[in-house]
Amino acid sequence: MDNLNSDGPTPTLRFPEFDDGGAWQRETLRRLASPVKDKASGGDNEDTLTLSGEMGLVPQGDYFGKQISGENVSRYIKIVRDDFVYNDRTTKASKFGSIKRLTSTDGGIVSPIYKCFRFKAGHKPDFWDYYFEAQAHEAQLGGLVNEGARAGRFNISIDKFLSIDVWKPSSPEQERIAECLASIDALIEAETEKLDALKDHKQGLLQQLFPAEGESLPTLRFPEFSGRGLWSETTLDSVIDLISGLHLLPADYSGSGAVPYFTGPSDFTHNIEQVTKWTDKTANVASAGDILVTVKGSGVGELLDLAFPEVALGRQLMAVRAHACETPFLFQFLQTRRSEFVDMASGNLIPGLSRNDILGMKLYLPQPEEQRAISSCLSSVDLLLSSQTSRIDGLNKHKQGLLQQLFPVLDEVDG
Repeated sequence: MDNLNSDGPTPTLRFPEFDDGGAWQRETLRRLASPVKDKASGGDNEDTLTLSGEMGLVPQGDYFGKQISGENVSRYIKIVRDDFVYNDRTTKASKFGSIKRLTSTDGGIVSPIYKCFRFKAGHKPDFWDYYFEAQAHEAQLGGLVNEGARAGRFNISIDKFLSIDVWKPSSPEQERIAECLASIDALIEAETEKLDALKDHKQGLLQQLFPAEGESLPTLRFPEFSGRGLWSETTLDSVIDLISGLHLLPADYSGSGAVPYFTGPSDFTHNIEQVTKWTDKTANVASAGDILVTVKGSGVGELLDLAFPEVALGRQLMAVRAHACETPFLFQFLQTRRSEFVDMASGNLIPGLSRNDILGMKLYLPQPEEQRAISSCLSSVDLLLSSQTSRIDGLNKHKQGLLQQLFPVLDEVDG
């Protein structure tokens, strides 16, 4: 628990200029913010927003792939920039629901199931945005939760929500905290843009280094292989063995065992310390060098180039084992067919890929030397992608550490 003095809590980490600033002061949230209850008007349905715990407030069409609010949005709430929206449904990230601020200049409307509020003039919404992200409010909020809530949603009205107590430092300290965290957010955003650019570069190379539909040669070829002739047409069943996964009962796996057990793409990792399911059963096992393919569920087509000596496969996965082509080349080829996998899977009564869907897939093969040149080029981009992803993960962990230290998160409600 954070250090407390007679007046209130102080954070673990404080900027030097505020070391003598005293304890943060208790305030009831309703003294700082007011409910937003403005109703939508005609034509606002095109501006419907949905609250995502990960992405914040996003257009409903982008989140669901379509508008689901309908034409009649008279009960929807109209919000503007710097308004906050609270979804009182429990999530993995937040036990008592998500709170997000609208940061775009354009306003929008949100479902009446959300609770909306706005900070009064003179209070800094950017500071409070980070306050809620740090979950510094959750000890207080936990005291209001209706234990009879159903389907993971709590029965908390906006007026009840605003009755919680919060703790705040002086205005200059609020600004300093917000500026520090905003600078990290800006760095994360810049590094994420670099990652997106690398992904686009990789996608462009995949499209050019492999033949397009109906073609037998790629549009881009390394100079040393120009004039080598057409690639040979074949199907995957002639160059691979395919190993199907096998469902294990919960009693057959646990947190320890001889062999990792992967049940889907959420288990994909190259770090043995991140493996959460283990088994002693060894039927339907993939080996190092195999390519794992997700064949059922929302992650159909997701791949992993397996590095572990052995992995037991759940029925959501299959393992591709090359025997007549270069495995790294095949891995890159399968990445070019992700959308094809998704299309094939969605065409079934129960979405998924069959063995024949994979084995019957057409493939054009160059000579082994060209296969190796292509896979080497693309693998070098994959290394850059992995390094950039690790950098972003490190920045996010650094930010989470600061959030935990810059805000006095209490372990329990202070009476």
